[in-house]
Amino acid sequence: MNIKIVSGSTRIGRNSHRVALALNHKMTTLGIECSIVDLNEIDLPPFEERLSFLPEKSDRLVEVSNELLDSTGFIFVTPEYNGGISSSLKNFIDTFGRPEFAGKPIAVASVSSGDLGGIRAAISLQQLILAIQAYPQPQMLTVGLVEDQLNVEGQVINPSFEDKMSSFINAFLGFANRF
Repeated sequence: MNIKIVSGSTRIGRNSHRVALALNHKMTTLGIECSIVDLNEIDLPPFEERLSFLPEKSDRLVEVSNELLDSTGFIFVTPEYNGGISSSLKNFIDTFGRPEFAGKPIAVASVSSGDLGGIRAAISLQQLILAIQAYPQPQMLTVGLVEDQLNVEGQVINPSFEDKMSSFINAFLGFANRF
């Protein structure tokens, strides 16, 4: 299994990246091959067209596309901005689209500084996953009060969050194994 964790924020001081780091660490310690696709490092241009339809493709976007094609599943991590997913994650999904994601299992982790953990973003992201013909895992990881759960390096500081994250990962691995 080769899982890509998509860190879906490019915002300065982003808190959702803490969750991507924590998930990556936990899954790696379980022996799962996984890595983070950090949208802060890809430098995606504003959406003009899907990668497959662009007349000129940058080497970096082709490289990312190949990484995505080689993966067996994804975890999308998004902050909740104004009740929705981050524009950088939407741009990422629209740029690559069905060729890279269709038919694959995708789990959703949403993050907020508030109590609800970005549930509105998580629900809208699951609908978007269906639109790219992928399979959203029913169980989501909603991380409220993220600063109380994880430090900036993604280390768990609230022991009860460890259980919540483990339950989410176990559900995803079971879901992904069915594919």
